[in-house]
Amino acid sequence: MELPPPTPAGSDSTIVQPLCAIFRRFLKKRGLKFTTERALILDTVLSKEGVFEVDQLLFEMHEAGHRVSKATIYRTIKHLVEAGIIQEVLIDSRQAHYQLIYGRKPTDHIVNVDNDQMIEFYSPQIAKLIEQVCREHGLKPVGHRLLVYGTGGESKA
Repeated sequence: MELPPPTPAGSDSTIVQPLCAIFRRFLKKRGLKFTTERALILDTVLSKEGVFEVDQLLFEMHEAGHRVSKATIYRTIKHLVEAGIIQEVLIDSRQAHYQLIYGRKPTDHIVNVDNDQMIEFYSPQIAKLIEQVCREHGLKPVGHRLLVYGTGGESKA
């Protein structure tokens, strides 16, 4: 799936309608329905800034009065990953983390292993390097993940 050009931060409302349509088409191709629960989960995911956990999503949905099971959230998250709307961010082996990627600049992460603090960043130099390496191999980049583990020093949040 080819991603659209990145959108600036704060303009996520412009991608809600296309993402809903993209997710509907994705589900339909697999013989699945776009249920009210899946729509609520998609809306909640779209409201997230940065990286999130499924348990956090479940808690927020229950706090908002939405009745949705943990199993439904996990299945929907799996479909959102397969549809190219979100991606898993591999931070540690204890908990799966996710972030919205569709229509956004790729972001990378540094994890301070001394205190488990995560720092999200964007580097145009890294993006250019990825494009160059892909071009050298006759490929067009459609996304990437970079996770750096660091220790020592003071983290800037």
